[in-house]
Amino acid sequence: MYHNVAAVVLGAEPASETDKRLTLFTREKGRLFARAAGARRPGAKLAAATEPASLSRFRLWLPEGGATARVTGGGLAVGLPALRRDWARGTSALFLCEWTDRFTPLGQAHPEKFDLLSRALAALEMEEPVVVRLAFLIQFIALSGYGDAARAARVTGLEDAAAAALDRWDFRGPPAAAPGVERAAWAEEQLVKSQAPLLQRPLKSLAHQRALGRYLVKHQFPTEVAR
Repeated sequence: MYHNVAAVVLGAEPASETDKRLTLFTREKGRLFARAAGARRPGAKLAAATEPASLSRFRLWLPEGGATARVTGGGLAVGLPALRRDWARGTSALFLCEWTDRFTPLGQAHPEKFDLLSRALAALEMEEPVVVRLAFLIQFIALSGYGDAARAARVTGLEDAAAAALDRWDFRGPPAAAPGVERAAWAEEQLVKSQAPLLQRPLKSLAHQRALGRYLVKHQFPTEVAR
């Protein structure tokens, strides 16, 4: 059966010299695997739309009850150029995608999670990355049934008002009561640790982000670059 879907590309890897194997989070069908034929060819129409952390629209052929699809068409739905230019924004986007991949079962639609991820990725274009990540985690954990803003405040040590503001943030404009960068980074670390038993293995994107940050600081790049 053919389906037209809105999708976030959670991950992409080579499937052959010319094809990609994708992990998609679609609004209509939930998390799926998909093969994009020809997407690795130079100048391929689907090249940009099949990059990780892309907001795209695809036409999929998906067997009834299946979780592996074939991409038959599509393209970018929203361009997010800052995620490709800025390492902090780009690695933050990959973290949000990897987190969603780990905590989302195959083949189960969850429009609220899809909308949250889409809004958070778009917010990374302009807002402070660590604040976006923290708000995303608080809201995602609540949607998954593992806690609410009050629990997030207890786990992170954030003031109740700050945790509640991040929980209510719609990612359009800055949040009402955002913590500072260092405070948000510490709170994020505590939230990730609180979910560690469910993760089973470390997040590759988070490890890469921290290693790259240490490298930039070590080699004395400007503060705004090495954040």
